[in-house]
Amino acid sequence: MISLASAETPDIDVETYGQVNLGYMMGDTGDGSKSYVVDNDNSASRVGAKLSGRVEELNVTVGAHVELEYQHNASNVVTPDVRNVDGEFSERQLNLFVQGDFGKVSLGQGDGAANGNVEVDLSGTKVVSFTNPALVGGALAFIDEAGGTQVALKSAMTDQDFESRYDRLRYDAPALGPVRLALSQGVKDSNDVTELGARFSLPLAGKVSGGLGYSVKDVGGVTGDVTTLGGSLSWLHDSGVNLTGAYSRVEDDDNANPDSDFYLVKLGYKQGRHAVDLHLAEAKDRVADGDTAETLGVGYVYTPVPWLNLYAGYNHHTLDRDSGDYDDVNTLLMGGNVKF
Repeated sequence: MISLASAETPDIDVETYGQVNLGYMMGDTGDGSKSYVVDNDNSASRVGAKLSGRVEELNVTVGAHVELEYQHNASNVVTPDVRNVDGEFSERQLNLFVQGDFGKVSLGQGDGAANGNVEVDLSGTKVVSFTNPALVGGALAFIDEAGGTQVALKSAMTDQDFESRYDRLRYDAPALGPVRLALSQGVKDSNDVTELGARFSLPLAGKVSGGLGYSVKDVGGVTGDVTTLGGSLSWLHDSGVNLTGAYSRVEDDDNANPDSDFYLVKLGYKQGRHAVDLHLAEAKDRVADGDTAETLGVGYVYTPVPWLNLYAGYNHHTLDRDSGDYDDVNTLLMGGNVKF
């Protein structure tokens, strides 16, 4: 934390941070195997700063949050034909906030009120075994052995975690015991978005944390309103054993577009500098009615010091469709995340 002051401005606390998260990925599809040097999209490379200052006359804290992402060869973008993708800075956070006894109000580009509530996870393996399996190898394709039809992994498999970041007005209410409530209203891709989220964390022979959310995006036309409902629950026992579950459902007004569901269960063990997990995810009806995409995987993370994660993970993806026989997609990712 750095404190800045001048004759013209009050004291302002400035916290800068960042990370570089790179990995070596092997991807195997019906077209064969390829290797990639990637930026791990489970937790992309980024830089940011948080600024805050106390306004005693108003009894509030006012601040700003700026965060930019930079990814070269994003792990969910590379394909066998395009293995090098130039990086560029993209906006993650650019917002102002005011905080006091009334709670916190934020304005600008940032997280919606429910963002991340399908992804609460105490396993210590999120950097390699994230709730959304398609963030690694997502552009790789399931290929129909007979007709050659291709379905991208990230189209068939996603955790459907609400609307992420967009221009919004967000209100975080004061904590109600272990529960924190948030509401946001904003615009994403020219569509109005409303989100409601709740999170909690409390001791239970260790720690249990969870999230629940609901969002509505007004797309208009035949699609109408796109609604998402979902949540997650994670329990880390004092022994290091941990269990995590997640669910989400997306619906809209288009009868031709099937509603879709996502499920995840994860069993893990965390002790000292080591964390390991086994996970199973399933996404239903994402591309076509009757589709079932499944992911079975394992992950390991070693944290020798707080600013470094070394990790390795493997995922086996399958797609079952009423017509066609699709080759599996397999990914292996090994890498490191350096935080500063």
